[in-house]
Amino acid sequence: MTALLFVFSVFLVAQTHEGQARELDLAGWVALAYQNSPAISSADASLLSSEASLTNSKSFLWPSLTLSAGASRSWSSVSLPGGSIEDVEANSYSTSLSLSQELLQSGGQNWLYLEASELSLLAAEADHKGDVLNVTMDVVSAYYSVLEAVELKKAAEFAHERSRSQLERTEALYEIGASTTLQLLQVQVQESGDRLTVSRREQSLFSAYSNLFNAAGVDHNSENLQINPDAVVEPLPLESVRRIPLDFTENPNLVSASFRARASELQSTAAGRAYWPSLRASAGWSWNDNTLDDVDRMFDHDGFNAGVNLSWNVFDGFLRESRIKSARASSLVSQASLETLENSVSSSIESLSNSLKIDIQYYSDSELMLDQAQEQYRLSLMSYEMGALPLMDLLSAQSDLSQAEANLVSARVAALTSEASLMIQLGRMPRLGE
Repeated sequence: MTALLFVFSVFLVAQTHEGQARELDLAGWVALAYQNSPAISSADASLLSSEASLTNSKSFLWPSLTLSAGASRSWSSVSLPGGSIEDVEANSYSTSLSLSQELLQSGGQNWLYLEASELSLLAAEADHKGDVLNVTMDVVSAYYSVLEAVELKKAAEFAHERSRSQLERTEALYEIGASTTLQLLQVQVQESGDRLTVSRREQSLFSAYSNLFNAAGVDHNSENLQINPDAVVEPLPLESVRRIPLDFTENPNLVSASFRARASELQSTAAGRAYWPSLRASAGWSWNDNTLDDVDRMFDHDGFNAGVNLSWNVFDGFLRESRIKSARASSLVSQASLETLENSVSSSIESLSNSLKIDIQYYSDSELMLDQAQEQYRLSLMSYEMGALPLMDLLSAQSDLSQAEANLVSARVAALTSEASLMIQLGRMPRLGE
């Protein structure tokens, strides 16, 4: 992931041109999201927390070394024979160094908890990968929405240009009496509708760009960025789609749930070890004296100790039994969640695969429909100019062409989005460019 971010960063620098808008392809927008998205920062923090938990679980592998030192002064009054009182002052100095090492905690409970923490870290890494893929999918969806808005706006402008040209011809014919008022009104309505469609497409494009900036974690008021419509991949052929392996074992959510289920099972086993005793070894050195002046005799009052301590919790008010039952319940819940997620991911991938095949087929059909609509409009225009076709039929052919152009744009975006969704669900990075 670090290498990928570096490549993306270099790409972004290469794309920068001061004083003009930067056109980024999909990979560039994803790179921006990796750098700026709050979701990525949150995922990094969660992973760091899991790493800290593992370090905490490993602490028992190392001995505990404690150094302490102290100095005190005391005042007291002593009664002497004869009734007199003498004030006595005394100094006291001490220091100690103790070393302790846990040899066995509740029959090896700590080793099981350590293994469970390692599995939890692997689950956190899978969650991190899933968060990265989710951010990628958000950017991909927003990017393709902008692409659709851009292409639909172009299609609307082409349609408006055709209707405007037709309106100019009809107005010229109307002035010389070769066209009726009804025909003029029909063309005016067509031109007005196409002009309104252009305005709506412009608004849709603005909204789509806002969503893309939000997905990438970029302020649209401070960054002059656009997509590069010429750097978009084409939908895969149907045969290539059929060859995509539908092995969902790399799905991050599934991988994470699997690790957490195994960790919960280990924690349940570890909780049952609470009936076993614990063993700890310790050693230490201590010194105390009432002066620091005589260095030669300073360490005549020190001592050493070493020992082994065995502790066994015989009864704790059923707290141990409660923890065992709670850990067992968590293990059962984790296992049930894993089975449910497996069924959900399996059905989701099958559904996405079928949807992708349908979208690819519809994209192929839309290309044929566009070719047909273009040819139909060309023939209708020729027939109308020769006087062999009514104006309404020409306007109908013109509307069919506009619709076919829009359908092709939407079909292309739908196929690309479905493909990315399937790859994300499979736990793989979608195509970000050729």
